[in-house]
Amino acid sequence: MEYLILIPVVAATAALWALVNRDRRGPGRCIGCGKCDKTGICILTGKPLGGGKKKAE
Repeated sequence: MEYLILIPVVAATAALWALVNRDRRGPGRCIGCGKCDKTGICILTGKPLGGGKKKAE
């Protein structure tokens, strides 16, 4: 029965995590290469991101 207290603890942790990270942009698993800051395009998704320079190809 003690494990039942884990359910609200895990739910509260997940809700807090979602609240903190709701404004994140880009892929969930950023590798931190910094390429998107230089080119404006994520190398994982290939989609343009805000805040960077976009190079003409």
